[in-house]
Amino acid sequence: MNISKDKVVAQIQGMDPVWISASVPESITYLLNDTSQFAISIPAYPDKAFHIEKWNILPSVDPVTRTLQVRLQVSNPNELLKPGMNAWLKLNAQSSEMLLIPSQAVIDSGKEQHVITLDSQGRFVPKSIKILHESQNQTGIASGLMEGESVVVNGLFLIDTEANISGALERMHQPDKPVPVISGMTMSSDNSHAGR
Repeated sequence: MNISKDKVVAQIQGMDPVWISASVPESITYLLNDTSQFAISIPAYPDKAFHIEKWNILPSVDPVTRTLQVRLQVSNPNELLKPGMNAWLKLNAQSSEMLLIPSQAVIDSGKEQHVITLDSQGRFVPKSIKILHESQNQTGIASGLMEGESVVVNGLFLIDTEANISGALERMHQPDKPVPVISGMTMSSDNSHAGR
């Protein structure tokens, strides 16, 4: 194929607007909806604000990083933003109020999730829970716990050794079957973990 010098072979796309790709952890995707608002900052221009015109979520999760890709269309009238620059993305969102417990208190069997609680007589009792989400070592609880209940955070191995936790979890379907008290346990009261 012969091309003469007056023919257009390719045209470089303009730099206004630009598309910015961001990786968002799948654990916070429940916060993303049509009204979600993002703010973007560019380390190269710490004092400049950039306007996000629109955004969308790509339809798949990266299986290695467990993140969703979000694409944002950003105004770039002075063409300050260049391909390959770094950017920080902030999601301005607020989740509904929920009960939070330390994630290390959750026993996940693969089919069900449980916690070990302390009853009014000082005995350890396994409870089945339903989880809303987990992020930053905190787990949001949908059901199974009440605010103010204490859960075992550290020392679950002591319960396993002393009381055979697998047997206790099998008794989970028989309510109010306590597990013997073990010294050396660390407890966490949910009062300090209730939040937004």
